[in-house]
Amino acid sequence: MSALSQPRTWGMLGVLVVSLFVLYQLWHWQIERVEVKPDEFLVKVNLWGKNLPEDEIVAPDSSYKGVQRELLREGRHFLNPLLYSYERHKMLVVPIGQCAVLTRRAGKPISPERLAAGEFLAQGDFDEPDPDKKERGILPKVLMPNTYWINPYEYSYELIPMVQVKSFQVGVRTLKWGKDPKELRQKKEVAPNRYVVPEGYRGVQEKVLEPRDYYINPYVESIVPVDVRSHPCTFTDIEFPSRDGFWIRPHVLVSYRVMPEKAAELFVVLADDGKLHQEDQTEEQQRKNEILQKFVLPLIRGYVRMSGSNFDARDYISHKKPEEGGGVNPREQLQIELMRKVEPECKKVGVQIDQISIIKIETNKELSELADQIAERERQRVMRMTNKQLVEQAKKEMEQKATEALKERSTKLVEANQMLKVAKTNAARDLETTEAELKNQLLAAQTRLDAAKKQAEAILTEGKADANIILAKNEAEVAGLKTAISGFPSPESYAQFEVLKKVSPALSEIFASDNSEFAKLFSTYMVPGHKPFPIGNGGEGRPGTGTKSSSAK
Repeated sequence: MSALSQPRTWGMLGVLVVSLFVLYQLWHWQIERVEVKPDEFLVKVNLWGKNLPEDEIVAPDSSYKGVQRELLREGRHFLNPLLYSYERHKMLVVPIGQCAVLTRRAGKPISPERLAAGEFLAQGDFDEPDPDKKERGILPKVLMPNTYWINPYEYSYELIPMVQVKSFQVGVRTLKWGKDPKELRQKKEVAPNRYVVPEGYRGVQEKVLEPRDYYINPYVESIVPVDVRSHPCTFTDIEFPSRDGFWIRPHVLVSYRVMPEKAAELFVVLADDGKLHQEDQTEEQQRKNEILQKFVLPLIRGYVRMSGSNFDARDYISHKKPEEGGGVNPREQLQIELMRKVEPECKKVGVQIDQISIIKIETNKELSELADQIAERERQRVMRMTNKQLVEQAKKEMEQKATEALKERSTKLVEANQMLKVAKTNAARDLETTEAELKNQLLAAQTRLDAAKKQAEAILTEGKADANIILAKNEAEVAGLKTAISGFPSPESYAQFEVLKKVSPALSEIFASDNSEFAKLFSTYMVPGHKPFPIGNGGEGRPGTGTKSSSAK
């Protein structure tokens, strides 16, 4: 029996162990498992442990029960619900253009000595790892735009917009936490200012901030942008009587700006609610503008009324210039007087006056009638001045034309004289050149003539010599011919003989092998030494007639 029960016992134990392992895995993965998303975190709460001190809301370490400082971030965590509970919270997202001011709710309190000295900000930054160095209270350092894991039981936060100091502004900084400005009175090397303090002391800082974006803790400091551009503003509510009893209502244009180096002092003197109102486009804005209402307008009103009453109404309406013979221009003089008196007074408090101009004079019925009379008189005066100017202009034009004509005549006369001189010089030079060339040609012609004469004489002499030679030669030939002919019966026979003498060699070649009767006829004439028969009317017989035989010859 015991042998049979022992395997069953081990089997039951195995099943029990497997069941317990499966149950543990189910408990671990289904009950204890907690998945944390990327944009959230868990605040763990211990259900067991030591009790928290009375003035603490966050456990100093994990041995205490209650809310724990350590946060469980993105990922997978396993928390036993019998030992721990948890809360899901979203991450703190500080958007661009804002910063987060933290207040630590857990930690040691600020000492009474520091509180008595006016130090109300907690020590220990947000990322301070040592809990003993963390104090409850407002943290001086802000969180810049980003995402943060903030334990809501340890910290509370407040999103504060950044302060933007634009390119046309300066920032007036007020430090609410720092050294006591009373210490300045004890330092002889530092001259205390009634309105501003040096850097590091509580109060309005004498050094202004340059244009950029500032993320500040409003419990530590404040920054107020102050516009330093030039602002044109027109005042229409000023009225004063002229010297001759007319009421004058001018429109005064004032261009003013805040001096950057004195913006802090001006802010302290004028700002009632922590802001300097500088808008001035409407009457309502001008009434709220402390710079205009407390400095600029009172000074301008007073000096305009005092200085403007020293002139007559017609001076403001006609506003002749001194060079036109109208005396002093009241508008210009009034502008100069206002600048001379108002500008230094405003500069003392930090306001620079760039320009003061009288741009318009409002007219009523009396001033309109006076203006019409002055306008008509001015029109006649202008017409006279115009006619006078036209006459003077015509005279000047005539004088100028006469001067130009004389000048042109003188120029042309000089040019003509120069041209005549040049022509004479050229003519004399050409005459000398021509005479020289003609002389040279004459000498050359004479030389050629002499040479031609000598050549003709030589040719004549040579011709006479040649003629004599030819004549002698001809006479010799004629003598020879006479001698030759004398041996023949007649000149014709001599001529026949000369012909045959020249032809016989050729005929001998032609009829050398010819035995015909025709060839025989000429054979006797081709024999050397044969004397031809006589030809002519001499009565001598032909060959074969028997008058004279060839042998007889």
